[in-house]
Amino acid sequence: MTGRIGIFYLLGDKLLIDSSPISRAGVFSDVEFHMLTHEDWWARLTSKGVSPNTFYAEFPRGRVSYDRREGVFRFRADLCILRREHVVKKIMKRMRLPAGRTRICADGGYRCGECVSAKISAQIADLTD
Repeated sequence: MTGRIGIFYLLGDKLLIDSSPISRAGVFSDVEFHMLTHEDWWARLTSKGVSPNTFYAEFPRGRVSYDRREGVFRFRADLCILRREHVVKKIMKRMRLPAGRTRICADGGYRCGECVSAKISAQIADLTD
């Protein structure tokens, strides 16, 4: 298996990826996942001066896991990442993900501050119309 599992952030135009081979994965049911959480990695990035000292969920982020039952990688990310085809391609390449065995989808758990604000603004607009 050549693909990797991991987590990633998009800070402006800067793509940050922390990944590992499946052989070092954590396992939950049929899913193999990268053990480091976004929150813990963000704290490390902030302490090194790589990321701003803000809430870890403020920037677009995502995760790649491996579904053993289906034999596919699950690429889940914020829409702000998925809308940028060149970023998706870069993540796929750097994580060595096979196109035919990678399922890419948006995940409501990965919404950056901008997406959350837009959704709240839309809900407020709906209430005032």
